[in-house]
Amino acid sequence: MEVRLAYRTEARDLFRASIGVAKFRILLGLAVSSVLIAGLVMFFVAIDEKRILLQTSPLFIGMPLLALGGQVLRLHAMTRKYVSSLSSSQRRKWFRFSDVADGVDMGFGDSTAHIAWNDIRKITEQRRNFLVFMDKYDIRLIPKAAVQDVDQLQALRAILRAKLGSRAQLLS
Repeated sequence: MEVRLAYRTEARDLFRASIGVAKFRILLGLAVSSVLIAGLVMFFVAIDEKRILLQTSPLFIGMPLLALGGQVLRLHAMTRKYVSSLSSSQRRKWFRFSDVADGVDMGFGDSTAHIAWNDIRKITEQRRNFLVFMDKYDIRLIPKAAVQDVDQLQALRAILRAKLGSRAQLLS
């Protein structure tokens, strides 16, 4: 059994995946900012200084929220800059998964590589893509749009379960 996936790297797919990976940090920042904002609002309401609250609200309400929005905009700019820096051939990627191979074959532009199953930290399946974690900092994106049909998707899941075991975090 063999599954071949070929696709073109798009900034939109990479941005969505980056947001998914950073979702915990963004939500944690939003929670901390919300607690800080709620505490300051309660303080000014408790001392009956609603006028000062309204005058200073851009500082302690707007700035933390702007900082969080800035992180999302930074991710967007970073993914667009990365994709635009790739040549047309480098945007073309392919993967070949086989149940008899000792690893995964992949191509990036005019280069090819063979990655042993043991060198893959984990593969997670999300609604729109697969994330191949090589290590903590190297993550490869495979959009599900590269999967031809349902049979190919089931075959890919079967190969990943057989070769990675618990390191394959797949949807049912």
